[in-house]
Amino acid sequence: MKKLFFAVLLVSISQLVSAQSPKIKAKKYPSLFWEITGNGLKKPSYLFGTMHVSSKMAFFLSDSFYIALKQADVVSLETNPESWQADMDKYDLGNNDYTDGMYRSADGEYISYPQDYLYKSSLAIDRYDKLMEQALYMQPSVINNLLYRNYSSYSSDFEEDTYLDLYIYQTGKKLGKQITGVEQYGESMRLMMEANSDAASEKNRRSRSYDIDDDLRPGNLQEAYRSGNLDWLDSINKANSESEAFDAKFIYRRNEIQANSMDSIMKHSSLFVGVGAAHLPGDKGVIELLRKKGYTLRPIMMRKRDYKQKEMADRMRVPVKFSGQTSTDGFYKVNVPGKLYSYGNSGLIRQSQYADMANGSYYMVTRLKTEGLFWGEPEEGVLKKVDSMLYENVPGKILSKISITKNGYKGFDITNKTRRGDWQRYNIFVTPFELVIFKISGTGEYIRTGEEANRFFGSIQLKEPGETRWSVWQPVYGGFRAAFPHAPFVFINGEREYEAADRS
Repeated sequence: MKKLFFAVLLVSISQLVSAQSPKIKAKKYPSLFWEITGNGLKKPSYLFGTMHVSSKMAFFLSDSFYIALKQADVVSLETNPESWQADMDKYDLGNNDYTDGMYRSADGEYISYPQDYLYKSSLAIDRYDKLMEQALYMQPSVINNLLYRNYSSYSSDFEEDTYLDLYIYQTGKKLGKQITGVEQYGESMRLMMEANSDAASEKNRRSRSYDIDDDLRPGNLQEAYRSGNLDWLDSINKANSESEAFDAKFIYRRNEIQANSMDSIMKHSSLFVGVGAAHLPGDKGVIELLRKKGYTLRPIMMRKRDYKQKEMADRMRVPVKFSGQTSTDGFYKVNVPGKLYSYGNSGLIRQSQYADMANGSYYMVTRLKTEGLFWGEPEEGVLKKVDSMLYENVPGKILSKISITKNGYKGFDITNKTRRGDWQRYNIFVTPFELVIFKISGTGEYIRTGEEANRFFGSIQLKEPGETRWSVWQPVYGGFRAAFPHAPFVFINGEREYEAADRS
C-alpha cells in the first residue's frame, strides 16, 4: 500500500511539474496585462486578457491592475455590459412587427393569435403545487449568465462573486469611469452566425486530432491562462482549431474590430480594456495589430495578488436610480433601477427580471397561475400552502417572515440568507387567480446594508379587487362576448383563459 501510495504521489507530482513547466515557453507574449504607449498618447492605456469565468484562478490581480484601472478615463470590455439586457431582448425578438402565428401588442410584447383547434389539453386545469416550489427557489439561468456564472454548489466554494469580465466593468463603474465596448453586440452575433455557417460549408474542415502533444490539449487552457503564458494559450487554440473559416470570422475579424475601436478611443481618452485572452497573441492578434498602428506595447508582469485593493473594490457600491415599471396587463406597478425584461416564461409561470450589472444584484417578479378556485382552494388555502413550502424552497436560512397585506391581497415578507452568504428578500402575494412573488437578491449583504430593497418593496402597487359589477366583456380581437362580474384576468399559454371572481 505504501509503494502504491508513493507511486501515485510521484505520478501526481510529475503531472504537476509538467503542467507548471510546459515545453512552450512565453517568448513573445509573457503576460495577460499590457501597457500601451506611443503614437501620440499623452497617457498610457492598458490591455488585459480576460477569461470569461468566475474561477478564483482567473483573479490573480496585482496592484498594477488596480492602479491602471484608477488611471484610465474609459473602461471597456468586448461589448458594453450596460446594454446587454436590451441587446439580448432585441436580438431574441428581432425587429419585425409580425412573426408566424403571432402579433406584436402596443407595448411591444409578442402574443400568439388564438387558434382554431381544440385539443384535449385545451380544457385541462393543471395543478400548481410543484410549480409553486419552483417559483420560490428558482433563479433564472439568464440572471446567472449575466451576473455570476456559478454552475454548481461544489464549484461555488472555488469561485468569486462574479466572473472576471464583469468584475472589471463593476470596478470601473465603482471608480466612476466611462463605460463602453470595443464591439457591438449585434455585429458580434452576426459574425458568430456567419462563422458557424462558413465552418459548416468549409470543404477542408479539419478533424480534431487526439494524437497531439500533452501540452497542447484543451485541458491545459486554464494552466496557460494562470501562468500568463499567451504563447502557450495561442498554441493550444491553434492545435485544437477545426475550422480556419470559423477562426477567420469569429477570432481574426473580431480582433480587427477590437483593435480599431481601441485606436479610436485612445486618440482622446486613456483606456483600460479587457477582452478574451485568445484575442491578444499571434500575428493576427490585437497586440500585433496595435503595434502595426504605431503603438508600443509592453508586458506588465503581475507578481503578487493584491487582496486589499480587491476588498476595497468589493465594498464599494454604485448608486442606482429607480423608475416605475408596470406589467403588460397593468396588474402591478413597482419601482426598479431599470427595465424589467421577460425571460423564461413556461407553462403557468411568467417571469420578469432586471439585473443590476454594476452591483451584482437582481430584481425579479414571478407570477404563477394557481387556478385555486377551480381546485376548491381560495386565497386563504393557497396562502397556507405557500407557508408550508417556505422552509424547503426558500434558499438557505429564513431570517424573518412577516405576514403582510397589500391592496387587499395577503402574503408574506421574507428575508433569507443563502449558504454563500448572499442576502435575499421576498414579498409574496396571493390573489384569487395567481401567486405573485417580488424578489431582490444581491451579493453578500448588499440588500441588507442599503435602501434598495425598501425602495423596491415599498413601491409595490397591485390592482385592487374591483366591486362586483356584471357587464358584457369581449377581447380586443373579438371572437366572443360574455358577462363577467369584472374585467377578467387573462392568461395566455397557447390557449387563452379568462377568469373572474364574484366576491359577493
